[in-house]
Amino acid sequence: MRTEAWEKKELNAALASWTELRHDTILYAKQSYTPGRGGGIPPNVTGYVEPVPEFYGRLLALTQMTREGLIDYNVLSAEATERLVNLEEILGRLITIANKELTNQTLSEDNYEYIRNFAKTLENAVLGVGEKGIKTTLVADVHTHYYIEQLVVEEGVGYVDLIIVACPAPDDSIFLAAGPVLSYYEFKHPMDDRLTDEAWRELLASPTKPDRPRWFQSLLH
Repeated sequence: MRTEAWEKKELNAALASWTELRHDTILYAKQSYTPGRGGGIPPNVTGYVEPVPEFYGRLLALTQMTREGLIDYNVLSAEATERLVNLEEILGRLITIANKELTNQTLSEDNYEYIRNFAKTLENAVLGVGEKGIKTTLVADVHTHYYIEQLVVEEGVGYVDLIIVACPAPDDSIFLAAGPVLSYYEFKHPMDDRLTDEAWRELLASPTKPDRPRWFQSLLH
């Protein structure tokens, strides 16, 4: 987690996450403008959680504050309450596992079973959310080059990538873990054709889709 490649991976994830947030708040934020003129897997290791307990803790606090605040205003349905409670339980479990990994403790079989079934756990956490609400492929125009180029800067999140990471095991061996990671795009596009999510998905599936950022190219294989 101290390598340049990992820093680029973290930057990619942060930018993709920022793009999703900007997409959801695009009507509430004024847009900026350019001024005129290895080895095998040990038998007991079956998964790995990215060990960032501080991130999970902050997300847990935000989730709890959201649930409690909406309950105070009496605007949270029973279904939504259950979904937020499930997310809180997931984040609490991730904090526990991440702390064990950071202190090089062997995880219990119960924790490994939790990691193995994590995709199903997440699926249950968003049960009832429409397909549109869980799509990763979205786009937001975040800056306008008006006077000269007549272009906008588009920030897009594409299809989920597969990442392979060398992870340490408690016995000091190394194993490879594979999992999903967000993809990120940044490119200029004609100002008179600002992309919708639907248009972005069409572009993403076409031969003319934009390249990934140059700084990220070395991680793509």
